[in-house]
Amino acid sequence: MTILWFLFKEGFKGLLRSKYSGAFSIIIIAISIIMVGFGYIIARDTLFMVENIRSQFDVDIFILTTAGSDDIAVFDKKLRRMNEIDRVIYISPEIAAEKFKKEFGEDILDILDYNPLPPSFTISLKPIYRNLMSVEAIANILQRDSVVDEVKYRKNFLIILEKYQRIILVCVLIVFAFLTLISIILTSNSIKMTIFARRDIILTMKLIGATNRFVKTPFVIEGTLEGGLGALLAGLIIYGIIYVQNTYLQSFFNYTLIVSYQYYIGLLLLGSFLGWIGSRQAIRRFL
Repeated sequence: MTILWFLFKEGFKGLLRSKYSGAFSIIIIAISIIMVGFGYIIARDTLFMVENIRSQFDVDIFILTTAGSDDIAVFDKKLRRMNEIDRVIYISPEIAAEKFKKEFGEDILDILDYNPLPPSFTISLKPIYRNLMSVEAIANILQRDSVVDEVKYRKNFLIILEKYQRIILVCVLIVFAFLTLISIILTSNSIKMTIFARRDIILTMKLIGATNRFVKTPFVIEGTLEGGLGALLAGLIIYGIIYVQNTYLQSFFNYTLIVSYQYYIGLLLLGSFLGWIGSRQAIRRFL
């Protein structure tokens, strides 16, 4: 326990002694975390936008004009019992005629002297089922019902949406991995400069018989602390940018940035991790 406390104290002392090199490492870590942090926000909001577009996807079910009101009521109950369906809207021929008039500016009764529009249902699926495979399966089940004339949905819309969602996901993963790798390299190199400045201390400790772990631990603790401080600095900068955007620029860009406290905790953990792994990589050269 005494040795552990000594190593922690040495880590803190090393941070205080490093001054300029330590400050440089903290700034580099902060810049790295800002890049990753904003990369995450952009990726998250892009995927949210895709899901928001997907949420507007509906399936239209047209009922046979020969179907009676009792049959339609039974089918209505069937739809509302289906676990895959989130919302059901019944559109009677009269409501369909009103919609026709609003969209085209003419009364269909004046054109044809009768209302040819069939009753229909518009359904919204739960998020997990808003994909092409699930929609096709649900449409096939509904099409087999005796009162259903036709099931329509925007198949091409789903195909294009899923295609671009896959592209976005791959790009997000590549960019995020690249930014994380760059962050680790920058952090490792900056901490390496700090350790290089104190290489004589490392050699002296080795000469008097200190083990590699004993020599390494204070530097790893110092690097982890630098990572945590870099994360705090990055968090403050990101918070300031978000505050300015939401307070002064929101009306100009028509965009609101929202992050939770878990996001800042994630930044702190990421910074500590970068400092930890960077210091471990850097100290290996001198042991």
